[in-house]
Amino acid sequence: MPKPAPVPCPQDCAEAVLEVMPTVMDAMRGAMRLQVGEQLSVPQFRCLNFIARRPGSSVSAVAAFLGVTLPTASVMVDRLVRAGAVAPCTAPSDRRRSELRVTAAGLAQVRHIENGARGEFARALGACSPDELQTLQAGLAVLQRAFQPA
Repeated sequence: MPKPAPVPCPQDCAEAVLEVMPTVMDAMRGAMRLQVGEQLSVPQFRCLNFIARRPGSSVSAVAAFLGVTLPTASVMVDRLVRAGAVAPCTAPSDRRRSELRVTAAGLAQVRHIENGARGEFARALGACSPDELQTLQAGLAVLQRAFQPA
């Protein structure tokens, strides 16, 4: 009778996640690049997507998320505003503060890009067996639980 596989420890799992994530992120960036087209750069899409997921964000929050300087984030947001994808609004609680919101056109862009990238990922995962896909889904649920913001 074969021995059961040893139960991995958290350190082994952390190492495996850190090993595979760069490859997955490269694939995600590539899939996004295929969808973004001429109208947006990948950093602009990341900016737009961040604002879509966190309505009311400030330019400072965008800069922190993207890991860029405040002037760089400001230029990126200004381009998205001129393109009609983002609308700055005065914060109700502090008229000196500007909040960012995605417009309907911006949200349509985000959805289009996400749908195209989802299709690219589905094609890549099409080579997996049903058992592998079930295992992947269970593993992703574990990652989501483990890294869910408090």
